Amino acid sequence: MRVPAVTPGKLNGAKILVLDSSRNSYVTAPDIEAEVFGPGIEVTLVHADSVAALPASALACDGVICWHLVDLPAHALARFNRCRAIVRAAVGVDNIDLIAARLHRIAIANVPDYGTEEVADHTLALALALLRRLPRADAAVRGGSWDWRDLGPLPRLSDLTIGLIGLGRIGAAVARRFLAFGCRVVFYDPYRDSGWEKSLGTGRCETLDALLDEADLVSLHLPLTLRTTHLLGQAELRRLAGKYLVNTARGGLIEPHALAAAVAAGQLAGVALDVYADETAPPPPAMLAPEVLWSPHVAFYSDKALPELRRKAASCLKTLLISGQHRNLL
Repeated sequence: MRVPAVTPGKLNGAKILVLDSSRNSYVTAPDIEAEVFGPGIEVTLVHADSVAALPASALACDGVICWHLVDLPAHALARFNRCRAIVRAAVGVDNIDLIAARLHRIAIANVPDYGTEEVADHTLALALALLRRLPRADAAVRGGSWDWRDLGPLPRLSDLTIGLIGLGRIGAAVARRFLAFGCRVVFYDPYRDSGWEKSLGTGRCETLDALLDEADLVSLHLPLTLRTTHLLGQAELRRLAGKYLVNTARGGLIEPHALAAAVAAGQLAGVALDVYADETAPPPPAMLAPEVLWSPHVAFYSDKALPELRRKAASCLKTLLISGQHRNLL
């Protein structure tokens, strides 16, 4: 039976676990988290690639701040026998079994209100780099050529239709940026209420296929769920023949083998990825083609975004443990 060690409303003696991966870790010391919780609260940072690697002392915690490279499936959640709340230090919660968490009476929250500007800016940067062929331009000059014809044809940005899949906080921010460049912007989001297209000055597509057919460049801005996993597969990528694809959301939204095949066949005009289905190993050889532009899951980051994320995650967990409520509760 799960027995809370801390009475709601009182945090004295609480134990907080900051759970980060041993690879590509985000936190080197839990100083920000300890500052948020204040004196009398034990805040411990553990780097591990799975819950199975955690010592018993780490499992005996009242709350967890977790990062995205450590999965929390049902069997892992069952090991936290007194945990009352987990806050995912990010927008998505795809590494947490939400159904199992509810069964174990563990509250789950995320941090949806950080880094919006950074992800939107990075999306635009990747798109511009693709459209203006900046990697090829850089390689040409480094190779001794100043011939602009080495880059091939370049589209005029304001002639393009930008298709956004997902119109949440980040999608809306991306829409505003492309609109400022004079692009036509359309979106597909079956969960977005009617009227958002009017408030943003965009078009709306009623189906995914309609957006894929209409857009010159497609950018992904939706969470990874059972329903959205491999949203873009072979059939969808075929509709993007000769077009551009940008993903700064989650790698699992695109079926990786279908994408590799499309790239190998020269099917897409360009692909820019900040995320990938497997971020524990180098990309497969087919995905190292010149048409593919990579960045290492950095869209969320700036000197201010990471501390903001850590502080908001800790504040959210503190509020959850004290009151059991928070506006980011899922």
